[in-house]
Amino acid sequence: MKKYFLIVITFFMFSCSDTDHVCEIQSNGFIDGMDGQVMMGSQSAVEVFKEMDKAWAALDYDKLKTFVADGAVMKFADGEVANGPDEFVEQIKREVVEIEEKGNDFKWNTDYAFSLAVTTGEGDWVNAQFTSTHTNPDSELEAEVFYEFYHIIDGKVQEWNQFKRTELK
Repeated sequence: MKKYFLIVITFFMFSCSDTDHVCEIQSNGFIDGMDGQVMMGSQSAVEVFKEMDKAWAALDYDKLKTFVADGAVMKFADGEVANGPDEFVEQIKREVVEIEEKGNDFKWNTDYAFSLAVTTGEGDWVNAQFTSTHTNPDSELEAEVFYEFYHIIDGKVQEWNQFKRTELK
């Protein structure tokens, strides 16, 4: 019986192997003006995002700067644009003061993050969502939900875009 079982397992192993098969890149979607298609990105880009998110939440500004490329363009939901790590951190500092002056805590929940790439492009785009619940009982808002896109190449954010929607009480 053991020999029979071994023969069956061996048969399945060799019958399922396909040495002539060439895998194509799994992709779908499009980006206007580009020839490439969208595909799943790398986990390493998500790990860079997670470390950056951790530094941001801790307000570790020096560490946060290490994730941003010198020539990076960072576009905030309110229309502000920061160029490079120093301007990015200065804008965050202003936001922290503004949020706390309104009686809210500067904190959020990271709802999700995933990485996408373009078949003809460099790096990965990490898409993330955050929910910041208002802690001021007098606030007319329940929460703000942020959507962010991080273009990460070689462990550094080259471009960042932020969008926001509000949830009323």
